[in-house]
Amino acid sequence: MKRFHYILLVLLLVSSLSACKKNTASVTPEFVKSYVEVTDREEAFYKGYFQVVGQGNGESKSMALLAARAVAQARLVEIVEGIEVERNTLVKEGKVHGDIIRTKAKGFVKFSSLCGEQYNPATGNAEVCLRLPLKTGRLGDIVEDLIEK
Repeated sequence: MKRFHYILLVLLLVSSLSACKKNTASVTPEFVKSYVEVTDREEAFYKGYFQVVGQGNGESKSMALLAARAVAQARLVEIVEGIEVERNTLVKEGKVHGDIIRTKAKGFVKFSSLCGEQYNPATGNAEVCLRLPLKTGRLGDIVEDLIEK
C-alpha cells in the first residue's frame, strides 16, 4: 500500500510540473531589440540619414518581412515627399453629419538600405529597419559640396 501511495505521489508531482512547464512555454517574447527611428529633419541633418521602422504580419516569414518593408518604404516617402491630406465634411441641417479624411503619399525612394530585420515565428510579426542617407555618394553630391564651399 505504501508503494502505491508513493507512485501516486510521484505521478501527481510529474503532472503538476508538466502543467507548469506548458504555461511558461506559451509566453513568447517579442523582438529582442528595437531599432531607433530618426525622422526629425534636424536630427537627420546631423546624423546624415533618416531611419524608419516598419512592422508587418504575414502567414510566412517572407510575407511578414515584405509587409514590414512596404510600411517602412511608405514612411520614408511620407518624410521625403510629404503627405497630401484631403478632408470632406458633410453638413446636414446645420449639423456636422460626417467627416472623411484621406491621406496620400506618392513618390520614389532611391538609395535606401536595410539596417536590420527581425521575424518572430510564434506571432508571425516582422520588423524592418530602413535607412535613407542624405548623401548618396554620387558625383552630384560632391559637386554640390564644392559649390556650397
